Amino acid sequence: MQNCMDSSNPISSGSKSGSDFVMGQRVHFVGDTRRIGTVKYVGEVEGYEGNWVGVDWENADGKHDGSHNGVRYFQAQGPKTASFVRPHNLSSGFPLLKALEFRYHGQSTKQEEGLKELDLTGNLLSDWREIAAICIELPALVTLNLSYNIMSHDVSGMPVLNHIKVVVLNHTGISWKQVEMLKDSLPLVEELHLRGNKLRRITPFSSDIVHGFDSLRLLNLENNFIAAWDEILKLSQLKRLEQLILNNNCISHIWYPDHNSSSEPPNSHELLGESFRPFQNLRCLLVGDNKIEDLASIDTLNLFPNLLDIRLSENPIADPGKGGVPRFVLIARLAKVEILNGSQVSPRERKESEIRYVRLVMSKCHDNPEETKKLHPRFAELKTFHGIEDEKAASGATGPQKMSLSLISITLKCVAASIGEKAPLTKKLPVTTTVGKLKILCESFFKIKSIKPKLFLQEEVHISHLDLLIDYCGILLSKVWPSSHWTGIKTMRDQGSELSGMCW
Repeated sequence: MQNCMDSSNPISSGSKSGSDFVMGQRVHFVGDTRRIGTVKYVGEVEGYEGNWVGVDWENADGKHDGSHNGVRYFQAQGPKTASFVRPHNLSSGFPLLKALEFRYHGQSTKQEEGLKELDLTGNLLSDWREIAAICIELPALVTLNLSYNIMSHDVSGMPVLNHIKVVVLNHTGISWKQVEMLKDSLPLVEELHLRGNKLRRITPFSSDIVHGFDSLRLLNLENNFIAAWDEILKLSQLKRLEQLILNNNCISHIWYPDHNSSSEPPNSHELLGESFRPFQNLRCLLVGDNKIEDLASIDTLNLFPNLLDIRLSENPIADPGKGGVPRFVLIARLAKVEILNGSQVSPRERKESEIRYVRLVMSKCHDNPEETKKLHPRFAELKTFHGIEDEKAASGATGPQKMSLSLISITLKCVAASIGEKAPLTKKLPVTTTVGKLKILCESFFKIKSIKPKLFLQEEVHISHLDLLIDYCGILLSKVWPSSHWTGIKTMRDQGSELSGMCW
């Protein structure tokens, strides 16, 4: 058998004899505090003298999977993450309580008593009783971070810690069963972070939904393996939950439980009363980097009573390159969203997105109103709200009459200070005129060939910059056609884009 390191390494003050190590204990290799593992076996190994400690290393720097010469001593997390080590080559680190005593010179001070945040990330902690002991000694403690400590599965005997409000257990290997056991000890916790724990299921103890956590406002389940939305619905009765973070999971479909269907979670009103709706106070739902690809999942978000902040980025449905839809469609379909993918949705962006969306639907759906209603639930509502009328077919129009119907009137005004004020010009242009051609016409009309034009839209009484026009100019475009025929220039790109792309 190969030892993982030379047994002649110096013994640290924290090293122990084999009998002092226990299963599940966190250790590091003497002389290398970054090489951390969990004790999985203590005892003899066939063919070798003395006691050995079987360690499952977190950095996968091992020799085997917990078996040697055909004998299995323990099951490691990978084929070569484990090794047997002599006890004197391992250290359990410096005890937390002793470390704090050393830090505060062995006496209680006002600084210690007033400590509000304790970050113990990446240590060798595993015993909940040790954590509880130090929390009791810190009455002002509000935030406890135990990330990257592989915590013991035994949560029994934990005292009630009313003063802890924020608990961070990222990458600790914790299961939902342990979370359920902890909730009675943390009755006033407001934030619970459980990132990177390979969670697949939410498993409440006594019913089909999660109860308790009466003060919980934020739950972070990012970077786990949750695939079924049914698991998330088990959280729907957390009455104060405002933020639910589910980024980087495996969710492919979202739905809202219908009070009149069998899809509602059993006993959903068991403790909270008939008036409490699922996810009633949820304001922020982050489901970025999942596998959502259907518009029905987007539309169902409108059923969440108070949902205003949504993240959908890095899902197929939000990526036009993968068959998804652009931002303006998401805004139009989400009636209440105020923040989308981390960006504020301004009233102007909402108006332009909704009108553009209606025009898009009108251009594609002509003959089947029922199908349109099914595929675009907000279409009729938005069409009425913005006063958009159906375009009348120009039947029988020929010759000059037909040509006139394909023209639009615009008023051009040069406002470049270096040119001087020039009289406005009103021109009729084909709807197929490109941005590039319009710039050339402006250069000709106002004799500004030495200046690159920059176009602005004057709509009603204010001026709005056309964000996606990239050249410089000093020309105002005033609309002179009916307001119902104009929705704002937002998608035109340089010379290849047509004025018909303005969404007439």
